[in-house]
Amino acid sequence: MQIKKIRLLPVTLPLIGSFKTSEDNLNTREVTLVQVVTTTGLSGLGELEAFAHPTYTAETQATARQIIQQEIVPLLTDFQFALPEELSKHLAVIQGNQMAKAAVETAVWDLYAQSQQKSLAAVLAQRLQVRPRRQIAVGVSIGQQPSVDQLLQKIKLYLNQGYQRVKLKITGVAEIAMVEHVRQQFPKLNLMVDANSAFTLADLPALSRLDKLNLAMIEQPLATDDFVQHAQLQKQLTTSLCLDENIFSLADVATTVTLKSARVINLKLARVGGLTNALAIAQYCQKQRLEVWCGGMLETGIGRAANLALASLPLFTFPGDISASDRYFSEDVIQKPFELAQGGRLNVPDQAGLGVNLTAKYLGKMAEQPWIWVN
Repeated sequence: MQIKKIRLLPVTLPLIGSFKTSEDNLNTREVTLVQVVTTTGLSGLGELEAFAHPTYTAETQATARQIIQQEIVPLLTDFQFALPEELSKHLAVIQGNQMAKAAVETAVWDLYAQSQQKSLAAVLAQRLQVRPRRQIAVGVSIGQQPSVDQLLQKIKLYLNQGYQRVKLKITGVAEIAMVEHVRQQFPKLNLMVDANSAFTLADLPALSRLDKLNLAMIEQPLATDDFVQHAQLQKQLTTSLCLDENIFSLADVATTVTLKSARVINLKLARVGGLTNALAIAQYCQKQRLEVWCGGMLETGIGRAANLALASLPLFTFPGDISASDRYFSEDVIQKPFELAQGGRLNVPDQAGLGVNLTAKYLGKMAEQPWIWVN
């Protein structure tokens, strides 16, 4: 295969409700849809999942688009490959910029799977010599709410819809009482919290309160560039810690294992540079007996389809952050938005490639974008 041209379509979708974390308060989600076409006419789609501002990672939508145009495209000139894994290796010369690389690589996995007349889930499973699941259990992530009553109402709503796990975003010590109240109201709920680095080791007394609530895990309590203090904290807590924002590579997971910084990894394929790296990390986690689950970043249907293909692998046993489309958007970019099936599950696309198609509206918008020519 050889890439001939690429198109980039910036998209802004309003969120159904604001999504507040310790890092940001989002009312819209900006992404860039990426179309990659080979010299033989195969076409694949990917999604650039960086945020608009560098509050979550150093990459932003603007900087990642620039990297694609100014760094990735020139590297693709005269580059021929048979497998998507070769592209990932070829792009490794670019330091960092994982989401930019992942956006292009996902599109290549999509068109490659189409060339094999198999779903992306089936192609990924073939790499591991396993069978993909047709449905996966999913959880829901809830941003900070104005009051405990409103939070409880949201939880009841999502449980009635069938979601199998609830993650609460917390932004500081003051919200621990809210988590305690939730646990009191829902003693058997599969519950976890995500602090997005809102705490320090000085907050150990407060974190010890969380440790008494029988939580599935505490996600990213400390700094996003830290492994050492997380290791110190994990020694003092019974509850498993989960690392998220500081996992960009297999080397980061190896550091986690060596230092015993956490027992769980939130794997986001966009943040680790794409599906090739995500597969390697998931396999490593299995060998090291480190629980791994598939995280989400308010993706559109394109990114959600890629996440579902990855999460369909039997390596992933914990309900991931892959909610139905209507959890976040009143209008998705794909023709058939993902809907929650019975039992709090999402169906894994079984058509060739990603298994989803853009709506007529977004097909038209994509067609209006200029081609970035590679060859």
